[in-house]
Amino acid sequence: MKLVKLLFSAFVTTALWSCAASGAAKTATVTRDCTGTYLRVDSKDWLVCNAEILSRHQEGAVVNAKFIKTDQCPEFADKIFCMMYHENEGLIRITELK
Repeated sequence: MKLVKLLFSAFVTTALWSCAASGAAKTATVTRDCTGTYLRVDSKDWLVCNAEILSRHQEGAVVNAKFIKTDQCPEFADKIFCMMYHENEGLIRITELK
């Protein structure tokens, strides 16, 4: 019984810690090509839905950003992109930029 309580406590602690860490700002590099604007975090690119927030930052600029993952980007509805493939981890929306 003690083992079950210990495992449960460890699980809850880990879950809470990981949720708290997800809100932290991450250091990222701004990357752009004809397919869109990306943030590169830990060698992985994330396609930015609200890319206008990065309009002042040049290609290769290093920023600290908070972002959330999303499934949809209404900003892309009427835009035409090139057919080049750019591997990415998914769509994000920047919530804070430092």
